[in-house]
Amino acid sequence: MDKLRSHAKVKIHVENENLIMYGNSTESAGCVLRGIMNLQLQETSKIKSIGLELTGKMTISWTEVGVGNGHERLFREEKTILKHDWKFLPKQQKMYILNAGSYNYEFEMILPGDIPESTYVANFYTVQYQLKAIIERSTFLPNISTRKLIHVSRQLLPFTAEFLEPISVANQWASKLDYDISLPTKIYTHGDQIPVTIRITPLVHSLKVRHLTCTLKEYMICKNTAVQGFLNTRSRTQGRVLFSVRDDKFGAANNANLGGHFVEWSKLQTIPLPISPQELQCDIQNESIRIKHKIKFVLSLMNSDGHISELRASLPVIICAVNNTGLPAYGETWRTLPYHPEAMLALLYQQTTDTRYSLPSYNSICDLEDQQQQQQQQQSQSSTNNNNVPLPPTYDEIIPWLVSN
Repeated sequence: MDKLRSHAKVKIHVENENLIMYGNSTESAGCVLRGIMNLQLQETSKIKSIGLELTGKMTISWTEVGVGNGHERLFREEKTILKHDWKFLPKQQKMYILNAGSYNYEFEMILPGDIPESTYVANFYTVQYQLKAIIERSTFLPNISTRKLIHVSRQLLPFTAEFLEPISVANQWASKLDYDISLPTKIYTHGDQIPVTIRITPLVHSLKVRHLTCTLKEYMICKNTAVQGFLNTRSRTQGRVLFSVRDDKFGAANNANLGGHFVEWSKLQTIPLPISPQELQCDIQNESIRIKHKIKFVLSLMNSDGHISELRASLPVIICAVNNTGLPAYGETWRTLPYHPEAMLALLYQQTTDTRYSLPSYNSICDLEDQQQQQQQQQSQSSTNNNNVPLPPTYDEIIPWLVSN
């Protein structure tokens, strides 16, 4: 039984598990997926092969009403949209014998710019990208494997000025009140705070506010082209509430009376956006699906005769992978290609349990190479003073420590 148990651990480290493609499917150059697969062996082991595979799958489910009986039938279609294999140790007639230790295998791939974005619409449409590491052992021993999801999003460029300017909706309702709801911009991204300014000016004295509701909702519209034109299919719409708050004290807290006349009811409502791309999807529009977001407002009012009325309004917002153009400056394009494998290795292992060093970010490690000569001069100047605080480790000092650990 002990022989069946694996004394090996395999992990997949990627430079970035949230990849961004800039531009639409016809103009995007794609994005780069790179990382390291790490295999830890506690004892000498026989290995048949070591590989890594990247798979992108689109899954579509739909129902059709049967002819004659009226019963619904559930259909499911799965399509592979991307597949790539890395063979670090290919199969051969003899088994590989690996000594105990740590083994690192680098991988890199340019993802094409026309692939669909990662999407999840419950019970209908899913696009998912996944890395799977496979350590194949002898025939009677179970293989060792691990998986890692990769999220791919798209940033449409460029943004015109109208998207970056404040937006608002203002009108008069039933000659009883004026309302003005505004946002500082239309573009937001994960983790942002959306400040919503609400101003209500009553035009009659007898009007009372019962409560104010503010809701952020995500709409997902799946088109019938997603199932490649199957008969009896139609576009499907789903929605989910991402944030909702109800203020029962809005009218009471904002009643201001000046000479018998109401002045204004006002409120600044902050809407926090989730950080995870699974909890908040970016806006998408392609031949298969459209995802959009709206902030909806409901103001419940009581008239003088006790009749209840509701004022409804909405503002569209755009959720993007980044909240600006996202293009690097001309002088910063060197940070992506070419890259330093050692610097990426330092980034991938920055979560090591050894806390002797606090490793810098990928870009700061790359900067160390340019600053190495300056640091050496500073070290020579400070060597005469034993009371000086020691400098951080240099670029050449970090890499051997990472490899040994």
